[in-house]
Amino acid sequence: MKRKQIEPLEMLLRKIRFDISEIDKFVSGEKYTAIMLKNKSIGICANVDRAINRNLSEYGKIDLEKIDHRIFINAYFNAKLNNKENLIGEDLLKVIDFFQYRNIVMIGNFHPIVAKFNKLGIKATIFDLKSDSPYLTPMFKQKDFLRNADSVILTATTIYNKTFMSIIESTPENCEIFLLGPSTPMHPEMLRYRNISHLFGTSFSSNDIDLINIIEEGKGPRIFLKHGKKTMLPSK
Repeated sequence: MKRKQIEPLEMLLRKIRFDISEIDKFVSGEKYTAIMLKNKSIGICANVDRAINRNLSEYGKIDLEKIDHRIFINAYFNAKLNNKENLIGEDLLKVIDFFQYRNIVMIGNFHPIVAKFNKLGIKATIFDLKSDSPYLTPMFKQKDFLRNADSVILTATTIYNKTFMSIIESTPENCEIFLLGPSTPMHPEMLRYRNISHLFGTSFSSNDIDLINIIEEGKGPRIFLKHGKKTMLPSK
């Protein structure tokens, strides 16, 4: 019998030793949480529209049943993983030819990608839990569209909010999933999950105090991504 895969944060906790003493700075704003390690490497993770508990001692023992802990440890892993020299710096639309797909599903309202798709005449069915854009499809239809998808652009926030596994398991065989966003942990084991084809994440310069301040002030990606560099990890 094939062993059932565990969810990403549990998998990473088994692969990477968590050491709270490695953390130099920990901030959380309205939209994102950031961790800087003592080696000055920075990782971030999206929030739940509020700052998480900012008492570092709260996270001495990680409890993956708690959403604040999930966001915290996701940011920690990204600080450990997302600034490696072997990561390729590439943009999703420069790497993937979306004209080859007939049934594109986007989980997460990536406004820049939507705008480019519209300009190119590429159609996609888009879902988002928190956005109310008129072009979104109602969430109750998500599984039906995933069952027929040949490609999925998937926000990495599904990792911390515990929807990642159910989404990927709803896709058909040979569907290609592109995991996207600054919350993406750039670990090769992420490519072992069902249909995950590429990881598209973000790396940040070491010791970027301006970035830390921007995150703490509650600014979003349109502001802080100017401090980052796009990274990619392909399955092949």
